[in-house]
Amino acid sequence: MVQVWHEQADDLQKKDLYTEFLAKLRRLWSIETGIIEGIYTLSDGATKTLIEKGLDAALLPRSETDDDPTTVVAKIQDHHDAIMGLYAFVSGNRPLGTSYIKELHCVLTRHQETYLGRDSLGNEVERDLPHGEWKKLKNNVEHHDGTTFEYCPPEHVAQEMDNLIAMHLHHCEMGVPADIEAAWLHHRFSVIHPFTDGNGRVSRCLATLILLRDNWLPLVITRTDRPKYIESLRSADKGDLRPLIDLFGLLQRKAIREAFSLSDQVIHESAAISGILQSVVAKFGQRRRAEQDLRNRAPVTADSLQIFTFRRLADVASEVNAAISGQVNGFRAYATDGKRHSEKSRYTYHQIVNCARKLGYFANMQVYQSWASLIIQTDRRVEILFAFHGIGHQSSGVLGCTAMMYTRDYDESGDTTIGEVIPLVEEPFEFTYAEDPAAVQLRFQHWQDGTVIQGLNEWQNLV
Repeated sequence: MVQVWHEQADDLQKKDLYTEFLAKLRRLWSIETGIIEGIYTLSDGATKTLIEKGLDAALLPRSETDDDPTTVVAKIQDHHDAIMGLYAFVSGNRPLGTSYIKELHCVLTRHQETYLGRDSLGNEVERDLPHGEWKKLKNNVEHHDGTTFEYCPPEHVAQEMDNLIAMHLHHCEMGVPADIEAAWLHHRFSVIHPFTDGNGRVSRCLATLILLRDNWLPLVITRTDRPKYIESLRSADKGDLRPLIDLFGLLQRKAIREAFSLSDQVIHESAAISGILQSVVAKFGQRRRAEQDLRNRAPVTADSLQIFTFRRLADVASEVNAAISGQVNGFRAYATDGKRHSEKSRYTYHQIVNCARKLGYFANMQVYQSWASLIIQTDRRVEILFAFHGIGHQSSGVLGCTAMMYTRDYDESGDTTIGEVIPLVEEPFEFTYAEDPAAVQLRFQHWQDGTVIQGLNEWQNLV
């Protein structure tokens, strides 16, 4: 998916709708980076308003936050200035150094005058916050289990930061992938914790900087992501960086899916007719090229994955029947499917749309549509559905499979009622026309095995 993003990002970035999407993404980043640090609170409704309409204190009612709205928005604007500065830094091809890191801290904390610390007796006290200066006092974090993690002592900070920059530049020379380097730099900086306060915000800026340099999107970690984010950092503290790398990758794929799912229905009314026609011609040309690639590669891979899924679910149905059929009257488990271009392929349209909406992306069933399902019938009918489709409004070359579970009931007249659609995954399995089909098959098999088990666990809870 990342390869396809790099191939198509330049064209997408020329669109007004993408510019608006990116502006909202940066505002989301600016708001959430302070919320997850507890610098201020903001209701979900107020957050949405500021993202959609802009960072204006007049849009923020006093009841929607824990401080004066003017003060809160000023702090958010500082974060926004910092992320905008990252784009300027990348475009200027400046080498990363400690001086820029100190600049970042000054911008991020411009309207934060104090921080909460502890005195020698362990009492919480409010102290003045130095801007852009290495810490002069020890700092640590207390975990929920009562353990304490000690950060780098103040007297070693300057040397450790120089070492950090040297290692980072060496990684750049080695060609370390952006997601791995972003996770490493974020965690390594966090372990040093060079500032008195604001280290989390600076570390997320540094991770975003690495991603932007490689033409990725800002690293948006929200209050919803915070538990997994903290857990990943704790794993990195113990020497395992993989959970943090995986989280960064998941968040990037989510943002890329949202970018690919941008609607093309919004066109500025003031655009000149010639400009619109040129855009349409270019779009048709791009679509023809992308669709040709899809016709040649991706759908064939999807067809084989759909067949593999149906056979796997048929095997699972046999195992379930053998284990439980004698325990429940009327029990029955079986697999069914809808292959591409068949009439049955359209039977699960609404379930797929519902699931994709919950996962935050657009399922394009004009590009491709097929599915396979495991049906388990006891006193109620439960369906575990694997659905294959395109990702995003355009023929981006990315296909995906998502999995979900729901109940299906029939009333006396024979009408069908579909229960709540429950996604079994946090994000769809994705593959592109640029990937080797054999490699996709191996990835998919591992993904599917875990997802089938998740579906059976969810079914077990309903029994």
